[in-house]
Amino acid sequence: MTMVGIGVGGLLAAGGAYLAFVQSKKKAGFATELKFMKATSLAEISESFRSMDAEGLGDSYKDFVEVNGAAVTDGELKSPHNETPCAYYEASVMREYEQMETYTDKDGKVKTRRNKLYENVSRDKSSSPLYIADGDTKVRIDLQGADLQLKSAATRYEPFKEERGYSFFGINFSVPTGTRTLGFRYEERIIPAGHPLYVVGEVRKSGGELSIGQPSEKGKPFIVSVKSEEEVIGSMEGSAKTTMYFGYVLIAIGIAAAVFL
Repeated sequence: MTMVGIGVGGLLAAGGAYLAFVQSKKKAGFATELKFMKATSLAEISESFRSMDAEGLGDSYKDFVEVNGAAVTDGELKSPHNETPCAYYEASVMREYEQMETYTDKDGKVKTRRNKLYENVSRDKSSSPLYIADGDTKVRIDLQGADLQLKSAATRYEPFKEERGYSFFGINFSVPTGTRTLGFRYEERIIPAGHPLYVVGEVRKSGGELSIGQPSEKGKPFIVSVKSEEEVIGSMEGSAKTTMYFGYVLIAIGIAAAVFL
């Protein structure tokens, strides 16, 4: 047992305790809170807001809600890579390339090797407003700070061709010197147009209209998901258990490090 071992072990054990007893309980608490929440229809929310607005209290309207509906946006929107009709998208382009590296082997000889590497060269997301709709009622979603759970779309790989020029999301791309570009991987995640949405957040008046956004009360969840309520809760519970077990492992490693290092 040394001071270094005690220090390293203490840090590992402290990190493990935080994961096992703080983070995991926080996630489990979110899951429990969602289980006991009662979904509110968009029509009910709209009616409550109109009643308060008629009394001059619309600006102070605020409520923490769970809602279900369909994803819609203004006009027609398609994802940039696959041209899939959607209400929201996040897209990226990953460059696959090779780079030569000089290194010294165990015998002291200087050698070179070729490494395959990846870098994100461009990304984009839709700027059109996202709404959750149910019947004739729709409410805008302010995605700032949301736990945004999207649907993965098909990934496409395109080998690099030196004779052609490349531009991604309207910006020309120049191949960096000193590397050999192999190709580009096009990835996107979307909320398909009309897809069911599960949203938990704070509804309030913003910009003259109702919107759902990040709760003003610290620690409250803000979820926008293409998954069902049951799937979201199940995922949270699974993540809480994984975090707890990983924390226990770190605690055990920390104790071992403190004793044996």
